Amino acid sequence: MAGPVRERVTDADRRHFDFVQTLLRISDELTEEETANVKLFCLHLIPEGQSEQLKRAVDVFQKLIKLDKIDQENLDFLEEILERIGRQDLIRDVLRRFQPPDREIPENPELQPGTSQQGADAEGNATSNTYVVVNGQVRMIQETLDRLRNHIATLSGTRRSQVKFRGYKKHKSILVHFSIPRENTAVLRHMADHSDPRLVYMGVKSLQIDAEVPIKVQQEAPLYGVKRQLSVDDIEVGCSTRSKHQRAPQSWTRLSALNLFSDALPLHLQAAASLEYQGFSYSLVRALVQKDRLREHQMRQAIQNLRNAEVDSNTLRQKAEVDSNTLRQKAEADSNTIMTLRSKLNISENRLKEALETIAVLEEKLQQAQEYAEKAARQVTPHVTEYRGEKPPGGWSQEYRGEKPQGGSSKQVKKADEESQTHLADPLGSTGRPEDVGDKAGEDPTVKEEDKTAAMQDSSSESDGRVEVLGTEAPEQERHTARTAGAAAGSTGDLKQGVITFGGNGTQPGKFLDPRGVVVSPSNEIFVADYNNRRVQVHSTEGVYLRHFQTVVPGTGDKDMEPHDVCMDGNGTLWVVGRGETTDHVVQYSTDGTAMAGFDLKKIGYSRGIAVDMRTNHILVSDPDQGAVHVFRPDGSLVRTVRYPRGEMADLRCITVDGEGNILVSDWKSNSVYVNDKSGKFLFQFGGWESGKGQLSGPHGICTDSSGHILVADYGNQRVQIFTRHGEFVRTVRTGFRPECLAVGPEGQLVVTSWNSHTVTVFPNY
Repeated sequence: MAGPVRERVTDADRRHFDFVQTLLRISDELTEEETANVKLFCLHLIPEGQSEQLKRAVDVFQKLIKLDKIDQENLDFLEEILERIGRQDLIRDVLRRFQPPDREIPENPELQPGTSQQGADAEGNATSNTYVVVNGQVRMIQETLDRLRNHIATLSGTRRSQVKFRGYKKHKSILVHFSIPRENTAVLRHMADHSDPRLVYMGVKSLQIDAEVPIKVQQEAPLYGVKRQLSVDDIEVGCSTRSKHQRAPQSWTRLSALNLFSDALPLHLQAAASLEYQGFSYSLVRALVQKDRLREHQMRQAIQNLRNAEVDSNTLRQKAEVDSNTLRQKAEADSNTIMTLRSKLNISENRLKEALETIAVLEEKLQQAQEYAEKAARQVTPHVTEYRGEKPPGGWSQEYRGEKPQGGSSKQVKKADEESQTHLADPLGSTGRPEDVGDKAGEDPTVKEEDKTAAMQDSSSESDGRVEVLGTEAPEQERHTARTAGAAAGSTGDLKQGVITFGGNGTQPGKFLDPRGVVVSPSNEIFVADYNNRRVQVHSTEGVYLRHFQTVVPGTGDKDMEPHDVCMDGNGTLWVVGRGETTDHVVQYSTDGTAMAGFDLKKIGYSRGIAVDMRTNHILVSDPDQGAVHVFRPDGSLVRTVRYPRGEMADLRCITVDGEGNILVSDWKSNSVYVNDKSGKFLFQFGGWESGKGQLSGPHGICTDSSGHILVADYGNQRVQIFTRHGEFVRTVRTGFRPECLAVGPEGQLVVTSWNSHTVTVFPNY
C-alpha cells in the first residue's frame, strides 16, 4: 500500500520564491547610479572591498540576508534604503505587494511607559521615546502600524523613516512605542495638550514623551448633525470636537476644508485649523493668517527679485553672445574679403604672366617675320630693274608685263617667295593669340593708310598675297587655326557643318587635364571644370580661350579643390562642387573667379554632380556613397534628402532639374535615368543597357533644353541621346568619342566634354 503523497512545493517554498522574485524585481528596476547608492548606504555593514565585487543590487540584498538585516517577514531595512534614494514607487508597487495583509504584530507584555532611556539614531541625533495609547483596536497589524507611523511623522514634521517602531503591549487599548527625533516632540506635546482633532481622528487616548506625565486627549462626540451645512468640512470623517452650542467662526469653511495631514500646509495654518476646531477666538486665527500672508508676500517678492536678477543676467548673457557673434561674423567677413582679394591678386598675376609670355612669343615671331622679309627682299632685289620713267631697251620683260616667262619664274625667286610666305604665316599657328599676331605683323603703325594702299598696288602679285594674309585676312585665318587645332586634338566632327573642337592634353591655358562638368552662360561663354588642373577655364563658343581661374576654397584648411561639376544660377554666378584634401566642397564663384560663398560636404571616393533649381534657387548635389541627392539652400542649410533604392541605383553620376522642378539623375551601373518630382517622389525611369535606340551604356552627363527635351551623354555608345520630358526616345547625335558631360547654350549649341581626349566639342545645332 502506497504511503501518503508528500507535497513537493509547500507554501513556505512559494513564500520564499515570492520573496526572491520581489528582490530580483527591485534589483532590475534600479539604475546603476541607484545601485551604487544602495552600496553606499550599506557601507557600514559590507566592507568596501566586498562591496566592489557585488555587481547587482540583488547581490547586496543577498549579503544583507546573511547579515540578518532583511528576511521574508521584515523588509524595513530595505524599505528605509529605497525611501532614502527616492524610489517610493518600488515600495508602493513591489515591496508592499509582497507583504501579506493583516500581518499581526506579536504582543510585548514587558513594555511599560517611561521605562526606555533616551538614545540617538545612526546619524547621532538625539531621539525621544513616545508612548501612544490607541483606543478601539482589538489587535495590532502591520498596516495599522504603518498608518500610525505616517500620521505621527506628518504631525511632528519629520520624515517617515525617522519614526522608529519599537513594540507594543495589547490590552483594552493598545500601547505603541515609537522613537522620534527629540527636536520634533514639542509639536506633539502641544497638540496633545489641546486635544488636537488629528490625534482624536487617529484614535489616540493619551501620549507620553520619555518619562514625562502622560497627556490625555479628550474624546468628544463628533457633530454629525451639521454635515448638510458644511459639505466640505473634515467633520465628514468625524474629527470635530465642537459642541452644538459653539458658534461657527468666520471663514469656517475655508479653514476647515484644509487637509490637516498635508505636508504642503504651513505649520501655523495647521495649528490655526486645530484652534478653530476647538472654538478659539477667530482673532487669533486671523492674526496667524495675516502673518502667513505677510511672510508669503515677502517670499514672493524675494522670488520675483531673483527672477528679475535672472532675467538681467540672461539679457547680459544674450547681449554678450550677440556681440561675440557679431565680432565672429565680422572676422569671418574680413577673412573672406582677404581671401577674395588674394584670389583676385592671383588671377591678375596669372593673367599678367600669361600676357607677358604671349608678348614675348609675339615679339620673337615678329622679329623672325621681319628677318625673313628682309632676306626675301634681298633675294628679289637683283631681279628687279629700277624704273626711271623710260621704257628699257628691248621693251618690258614678260615678268614685268604680268606674264609668265617661257621657262617660268626663276627658281631663286620662287624659293624666296615660298620661304617668306611660310615664315610669315607661322606666327598664326603659334601658341599666342592669332588676332594679336595679325595686328602686329600685318600693320606698321607709322605707315599711313594711303601709303599702304599705294604699296599694295605697286607690289608684285606675290607681295600682294603676303600683305593680304597678314592684314585683312587675319580673322579668317584665326578661325581656321582654331578648327585645325581642334581637329589635330582628336575631333571627329564635320568641319563643313561648323563643329568646333578645342583643348588637348596639357597644363597651359586652353589645354585640359580631364575636363568634366560644363555650363554655357547667357553671354555664350563656356565654363569647363578642368579637374586635374584644379581650375575652371572659360572659352567662347567659337573655341577661343578667354581666361581661367583656380578653384580656391576660402575659409578652410584646403587651399583649392579638384572640380567635378559646374552649374550657373539665375543670378549669373557659378556653383562648383569638387574634392579637397580633407573634405568635399561646394563653392560659389563670380564669372571672373572670385570666391563668394560655400559650404563643406563629407569627403567620398566618387565624383559628385551639381545643379541649381532656378525656381527656388536651391543647390542640388549628388551623393553616390549614400545613393541620394541632397538639396541645400545657398547658405548651406539642408532642405531635404532624396534617397534612392540601394539595390537599384549603384553609382549616381550627374543631375539636372527641368523647368517643372523635377530631379533627373543618371546612374552609371544601372544604365538608366531616374526622374523624381520636386518633393523627391519617384515618377519614372528610362534607358537600360544596350546600344539600341533609347538604350544607354554608362550614362554620364544630363541636361534639358528650352523645348523640355532631355539630353543624355551615352558614354559607352559614343553618342548623345535625346528624349522627351516623358522619357520617350527622339533622336541620336553621334559624337565619335566618349562624352563625359554636356550643356546646351542660349543659341541652341550643344557643348560636350571628352574626358579621354581632354577636349571640348561644340555642335552648332543638334
